[in-house]
Amino acid sequence: MKKDIEIPLVENVEIAIIKEYNEDFLSDAWYAYLFNNSEKPIEAILVVSQAKGQIDGHDRQSSLFRHAFPILQAKECLKIELLDDNVFTLDNHFMLSYFQDSKLYDKNFIFKANTISSDKLTKLDNTSKMGILAK
Repeated sequence: MKKDIEIPLVENVEIAIIKEYNEDFLSDAWYAYLFNNSEKPIEAILVVSQAKGQIDGHDRQSSLFRHAFPILQAKECLKIELLDDNVFTLDNHFMLSYFQDSKLYDKNFIFKANTISSDKLTKLDNTSKMGILAK
């Protein structure tokens, strides 16, 4: 029976951290974005994010954030959440689940501690934005 369970591979759907100007703060801010680079929309999207790690030998973690979106069309992106600079010293985890063609997809994206910084920004494909893609 286990051999009958299909676990589809997530392809062409990515999470990136992008630095852009925030009108409310009148300064640059960091945001997590979801990119659907596939040819089909994704639906019933759930993103759960949390930062975890150690600081000075003590375990630390941020609050758990949950975001739900009904649909993301093909070749589009959407802003998931605003990030606080203080969590960049921790591993930032994004757990993504969604449906595409009536199949459930699931993937964990991780930005390792201290990998989110202005000097690591690169041009992202299919957009004019500069950001950092999850590994």
